[in-house]
Amino acid sequence: MNNSSTVSSNMYAISGALRATAEFAALEQCKIIHAHTILAGFHAYLVVGNALVDAYGKCGLIADSRNIFNQLLPNANIFLWNSMMGAYAQQGDEKSVIKLFYDMKFRGFSPDEYSFLALLTSCSNSGSVHEAEKWLNCMKDDYGVEPQLQHYTCFINAMARDGGIAEAKALAMKMPYEADAAVWRSLLTACAVHGASEVAQEVTQRLLEHNPRDDSAFVLLANVNATAGKWAEVAEVRKLMRRRGVRKEGGMSWIEFRGEVHVFLAGDRNHERMNEIYAKLAELRAEIKKLGYKEVVDEKLHEMEAAEKRELLWSHSEKLALAFGVVSGAAPPGKALRILKNLRICKDCHEAFKCISIVIKREIVVRDVNRYHRFVHGNCNCGDYW
Repeated sequence: MNNSSTVSSNMYAISGALRATAEFAALEQCKIIHAHTILAGFHAYLVVGNALVDAYGKCGLIADSRNIFNQLLPNANIFLWNSMMGAYAQQGDEKSVIKLFYDMKFRGFSPDEYSFLALLTSCSNSGSVHEAEKWLNCMKDDYGVEPQLQHYTCFINAMARDGGIAEAKALAMKMPYEADAAVWRSLLTACAVHGASEVAQEVTQRLLEHNPRDDSAFVLLANVNATAGKWAEVAEVRKLMRRRGVRKEGGMSWIEFRGEVHVFLAGDRNHERMNEIYAKLAELRAEIKKLGYKEVVDEKLHEMEAAEKRELLWSHSEKLALAFGVVSGAAPPGKALRILKNLRICKDCHEAFKCISIVIKREIVVRDVNRYHRFVHGNCNCGDYW
């Protein structure tokens, strides 16, 4: 071997590689790098341990994150505590985040802005409005940490999703920072959930000020109007999208199998095992209907439109990825099927996955654009709040 072509790894290179795998929730790569850290003797370094906690957390393996955290606990620093709290926060596990926060304080660490971001993210993901308000208020008053824009964003999201849309909008207007696209998108998403069509119009304009071609603004506004039964307005939104040349981002999901990532688009027919995939979907659909599953479609649609919509639901990218995971044996027995998605998981897929977890007797983990969903025995850890 030419020695000039070999480069020894170090803890910073390993940490960087782990953070790259974390961004894509590439579990198999994370495990390979983890094995290398042990062989190379870097697993006891905090900078590596912190990256491992973060990586496994972003891959949805919270127990693995906690095991590494516990091993490093005697020498833990604030970064390690924050990473562990952040991992729980993505799961919406508010109780675990709060317990870690107080354990951290007991051990003599002073919480920083990232500690509070984990707290507020967990509150936002679990829908705990009053708890979020408490932490936002006590950050500065009790701990001397100035709330930043991202802290306000978490509280606004929790407030709006709980139905306090007017109050959330008022806070977005008067907080000490100019609201960015993330704030307005959170508000618009809540408007879609609650059918607040009047507020949605103004919020959409605010969002489009940041990016006139933001497809999410148009899609969410159309959803708001559809929820309110305003079909003429839905048509106008779609016309406006066509005039501006705005295309809705397509649904995309992916799953790892034997070190290879398999990507599926909504309505995909290109995968080499597509016949098996659609056959498995038909089988699963029949089985979960026995459990009482019904496709989630808008009741206001005409009968023909509703029938067409029901069929389209069964070509969503996350369902295709799930079916491939089942037919391919993408995860060993007893291990979760793990799917990543570029958009928010839809209500129908969410309901279907709860039932499918019963039929296949497996845990299903989906990381969508907002958070993690763990489907076990017919339930999801999000409590149907996302």
